[in-house]
Amino acid sequence: MKKAALYIRVSTDEQAKHGFSLGEQRHDLEQYAAAHHYAVVDVYADEGNTARKAISKRKELQRLLDDVRAGHIDVILLKCLDRWFRNVRDYYKVQEVLDEYGVEWECTQEDYNTTTTNGRLMLNLKLSIAQNESDQTSDRIKYINEGKKRRKEECTGKHPFAYKSVNKKLVIIEEERPIVEFAFAQLLAGSSTHSIATKIWQEFHFAIDARRIWRIVRNPTYKGERYGIPDFCPAIIPPEEFDKVQKILSRNNQPSRTGLVYLFNGKIICPSCGSILVVNCGRSKKTGKYSRPIYLCGKKYTTGKPTIAGGCQFGGGVSERVIERWLIANIFPLLKDYEAHLRSSQPKSMDYRSKMKTINNKLARLKDLYLDELIDKDTYKADYRKLQDELAKLAIASKKQVRLPPAMDSILSDTDFEKTYSEMPREQQRELWQSVIKRIRIDRRPEDKGKRYTDFQVEFM
Repeated sequence: MKKAALYIRVSTDEQAKHGFSLGEQRHDLEQYAAAHHYAVVDVYADEGNTARKAISKRKELQRLLDDVRAGHIDVILLKCLDRWFRNVRDYYKVQEVLDEYGVEWECTQEDYNTTTTNGRLMLNLKLSIAQNESDQTSDRIKYINEGKKRRKEECTGKHPFAYKSVNKKLVIIEEERPIVEFAFAQLLAGSSTHSIATKIWQEFHFAIDARRIWRIVRNPTYKGERYGIPDFCPAIIPPEEFDKVQKILSRNNQPSRTGLVYLFNGKIICPSCGSILVVNCGRSKKTGKYSRPIYLCGKKYTTGKPTIAGGCQFGGGVSERVIERWLIANIFPLLKDYEAHLRSSQPKSMDYRSKMKTINNKLARLKDLYLDELIDKDTYKADYRKLQDELAKLAIASKKQVRLPPAMDSILSDTDFEKTYSEMPREQQRELWQSVIKRIRIDRRPEDKGKRYTDFQVEFM
């Protein structure tokens, strides 16, 4: 008898709109398992998670994969494919794990045969269509939310503590306001978040933990700023007081063991094994201070010396200063090439602003025609809806235009970047590289020992 796992998933909207409730899915899967004489090992239910959500954030899916690796499961039962994935890339990531451990999956409402070429083609088409539908829905939601933000309307049902939504606007819950004011005042007085939690219980008989207090005192909503928009809602804390608290919290950040700021930590890839290089620093015997950060492969120490079979073959290290100098000298042409690549990968640009202006003019004329009784109400509604749909599509398309991030744009527009960079504080230099660069690959074969690093491959964010 095969050991079966029942996987069910529903997002809040789907449960409301389509009836894909967890209970209904479970009942359907249990009946299918009984009819096929499968022994149900466990039920894995991701509630309130969309199929496009990152795999790592679908906790029940991760638990399911752990049980697959442990050999507890022979087959996974699903209601239909979109309960599993709506993303081609994530599907194949999980499928690799299933193939490795010989685990199959079956849909109770759909029939797929992945053993034939045509079957795999149909599966890919189904996943691609589901992914496209999900993307379109996401675009529509983003467009709607952008309109709400312009009108300073709340976009979510989850509100910060001491706020509630009234007629789509955030308003203060006066009974909870004193707790927020008390937390900020205590932080300014030098109290820790743990002691503040205790004092709030003593003062207000309200149970709250230190982690929630930390989220409250870091949330700009309390100074009236939300979604990056100032004066979005009524403020509980004056902006200058909120900013003072942020300075106090930033001073509490723990420095690195060496006291140095590492510019490219987590960015440089080992040319041999593909691991992320780690930082090592030399320490002066005279002063006892750390200096000269070097990036080494940590896997070298866990898999054996470079000469041992299976060990990382990158036995050397690369100086942070060498990478920094190379980037400063080459960042301008690198970004120019990156910008050209982005532009070549997008369709021919369109003047979206003028087209949107034209449609808005048509809407105004349409309204005049209706008010002058030159067209009837049904014609007005049909034409109005058509023009609004065109306007929405143009707005979404304009948002999808490829543009360089602001940090990259500022580098390209700086006529003397080298001077500007040299005048930056070390923390700001690190922030710049971390926001611009995704990966740095060393352009040198591991066997070329004794030669200086002269070139790198940069992958931008």
